[in-house]
This record gives sequence, C-alpha cells and structure tokens, in this order.
Amino acid sequence: MPNIEVITLIYKSVDYLEFIAQQLNSDLCQAGGWKVGIRVVANDATEEVIDRLPALGIPYTIFDNPDPNEFYLNRVYRAYNFCVQTSTYDNVCLLNSDNVMSKDWLTNLLKHHNGTNIPCSRMVESGKMGSGAYGINLGINDFGRHPRGFDFDGWEEFAKTAKIDKAALGGMYGGCVFERERFLEAGGYAEGNVFPDGVGTLNGPVIKTGDQHLFELLESKYGMKHITVFDSLLYHIIEGEKDA
Repeated sequence: MPNIEVITLIYKSVDYLEFIAQQLNSDLCQAGGWKVGIRVVANDATEEVIDRLPALGIPYTIFDNPDPNEFYLNRVYRAYNFCVQTSTYDNVCLLNSDNVMSKDWLTNLLKHHNGTNIPCSRMVESGKMGSGAYGINLGINDFGRHPRGFDFDGWEEFAKTAKIDKAALGGMYGGCVFERERFLEAGGYAEGNVFPDGVGTLNGPVIKTGDQHLFELLESKYGMKHITVFDSLLYHIIEGEKDA
C-alpha cells in the first residue's frame, strides 16, 4: 500500500494547534488506498504550544532553528525541509496550521500524484489578502479568520459546490504532495525567498519565492509539472498564527 505523511508546522498559538490537530485526527485526513501518517512539527515553538502537544494524541517533533530571531519566512522554509528530511514515509504533504481541509481533499489530490506532476490543492482564501492563480477569494463571505467560531458546516457546503474534477498547470503552492526522495535529491526549498544577492537576505526585490525555487528545480531536473487540483479544496485563513 502506498503511504504518505501529512505534516503541519506550529509555533505559537494553542488555538491553531488544537484546530489543525482536530482535523489531522479526523476522517478528513484519510485517503482511500493509502496509509496516511500525520505529524505536527513545532517550529521555534512557545512553551505553551510545547506543553500542549503531548495531550493531543498526535505524533509531533520539535525543531529549533539556529537563530530564532531570523526572519520568520526563512525559518519556515528551513522547518519544512526538516519535515521532509525526518519523515519515514515515501511521500509527504505539507500544510499550514491555518488550513482547513474539505472532504476528500487528500484522495482527490493523490489521484494526480503520478511521478510526473507536483499536485497542489486549490486554495479558498479568507480575503485578507489577494489570492494567487486559481485561488478563490471569498472576501466578506469568508467562513472565519480564526479557529474560534469557524463555520465548518458552511465551509463544507461551499466545498461541495465548488469542486471541479479537473487539474490545470501552475497555481499556488499549498497542500503540495512530494515524493520524499525526489524532494531531497532536488535540494528542497530555498531557505527563504531569493533576492539579487542570495537566499533570505531581504536585500532588494524578491526574485522568486522558496516555493518557486523548488518547483523550478523539480521541473529542470525531472521534467515535473506544477498542477492545481480543482476538486482538492483547502481553506486558508492566511497568516493565522502570525496574527494570533
């Protein structure tokens, strides 16, 4: 049976930790014909988060960056690389703590995981910021911008009507599935956005994101194509923990 580990980061919010752990521990994080593992990686986490982790009944790992005061995005990319490096599964799917799963999102995503695609979920976003390619921006009709009071029923009803059985080239980078060994052979994420004078320096304009850097490597080395799967829907609160 093929296997995959679904992994999310957490760093300071117990509310978001409980929010994503509830989903990981539910039927939302299952896929027909696949063995699915789950894990939370505490990235430079607060004491409150670390103290709460053991009680949730979910596998977790603690990761500390060399410099906890480094720009947060650099530390996020480094932690995602750590997630893949430490996984014992053949495939990985990386999420954010402010994602909300919809029914069959993982099953539908994995239908397109064939060794030549990099399948990513279609993002349905709260409207806090503009969305990227294929993203659905809800604006004032969002289902919540915080775990407390999130409208799970409304979100699932919306997802039922918004799913389309198709995939298209390009898109955003959330909910992506990687073959672990290929991810590592390609070099993983750049540990920060790429600037004119290097990775993660914050000097000048961003040339490309750490996500874009990896996807270009996977295409140039292996001919893999980034696709968005339109019936794999994930809600994205956007910068949830950053604003918590």
